[in-house]
Amino acid sequence: METTPNSDAIPQVRVVIIGRPNVGKSTLFNRLVGRRKALVHDLPGVTRDVVEARVEWNDGGTITKVLVQDTGGLSDVGVFSKEIEKKIDEVVRRADLVFWVVDGQSGEMPEDRDFSKWLRRRGQKEVTLVVNKIDHSKHEAWVHDFHELGVERVVGVSAEHGRSVEDLRDLIRAYAKIKAESAIPTARKAACSVSIVGRPNVGKSTLLNALVGEDRMIVSPIAGTTIDSVDSYFRQGDQWFRIIDTAGIRRKSKTEKNVEVLSVVKSIQAIEESDVVFLLLDGEKGVVDQDEKIAGLIEKAGRGVVLVVNKWDVFAHANGPRKTAFTREMAAARIRSQMRFLNYAPIVFVSAKLKKNLSELGSLAAEIMKQRETKVTTQELSRWIRAEAEIHNPKHVKFYMSHQTSRHPPTFACHVSDPKKIDFSLKRHLINGIRGRWGFMGNPVRMVFTKSKNATR
Repeated sequence: METTPNSDAIPQVRVVIIGRPNVGKSTLFNRLVGRRKALVHDLPGVTRDVVEARVEWNDGGTITKVLVQDTGGLSDVGVFSKEIEKKIDEVVRRADLVFWVVDGQSGEMPEDRDFSKWLRRRGQKEVTLVVNKIDHSKHEAWVHDFHELGVERVVGVSAEHGRSVEDLRDLIRAYAKIKAESAIPTARKAACSVSIVGRPNVGKSTLLNALVGEDRMIVSPIAGTTIDSVDSYFRQGDQWFRIIDTAGIRRKSKTEKNVEVLSVVKSIQAIEESDVVFLLLDGEKGVVDQDEKIAGLIEKAGRGVVLVVNKWDVFAHANGPRKTAFTREMAAARIRSQMRFLNYAPIVFVSAKLKKNLSELGSLAAEIMKQRETKVTTQELSRWIRAEAEIHNPKHVKFYMSHQTSRHPPTFACHVSDPKKIDFSLKRHLINGIRGRWGFMGNPVRMVFTKSKNATR
């Protein structure tokens, strides 16, 4: 299962999966992780970023901690090839074990020989050549055809069917036994899970890189570079946060390609898996309709939210104090007017590129989680709501018992004389009052009204 870092920031064994496109790297990744984590698709080059997951295996009380990383295809076509090669070079140099995946059914390809030379130049010793798509024992002869690539350790597997994948896990376990304990200081349990969402090309990957402190993602000025959701961890102060970078959510009319449709699904899944969402807005272009739609997805999912205005440095530099008097306060007021339904969300102005004003993000996420855990007693809530109903109650609804039914998100049920008489102004008055008394910063507050059994018929 996936875990948050509770003993060190980096798992004990770092395993990197490499290979040319469409040989089954993502399928092997999912098989090792134990759940569908990476996008799996028949089109070559679906995975462009370094997708990673932390896992723990418990073998009779012996814990093996592993970081599994899936990379984009080294031979991927298009403008990303150089960036992908640079990214793979980085992760390979830092890896403990490299699983180089080839296609057993296709046989040795010219790109595989180039790949072998590329690996030798980097001096990576712990390489296992994984001959994939060995779906049956009669296919095992195909494995021997790949010994000419010069890798001493060759294993034939079927990632799709799980055949012989346990042999790879045994290699990881064996390496874990001889690997010295990490010198990285102990890290506390992650305070919460955070996702970064927003329109394409607003700087989500740049923000993740700035928070994590390393170039975990490929960053490109071309919209749509990220097509998968990526897990990483970052620390602010003494707290750890799990963070998920997501593909940009596009309008439906622009998601006709299968891969982009999968990306939208992944982004929505990331919101649902998160405790707190960083909704990234473009400080240069301002709020557009698509931002409001994404905000609606977050509110509907009931997640905590921080509105993060990125590229504020670009706007400030372009306009300058002499050309405009447009301030952060004015920008925040404009955002509030366009996203009234998120008036409870804090707003932070940052520059992910310059790594400015990022220190607030972790503390805000932690505070949102802390306030979400607030539990209001039934007696206190019932008494308070009856008192508030005396102040504003245009249709004279009688309130009986009220109680908190959930904390994720904060939800309150009120038993009343006639739910149909609860108008918008009364509901808004009560929600604002709840926030004023108990907080719930950054969290949506739900209220449900049901007819009380004590109501006069």
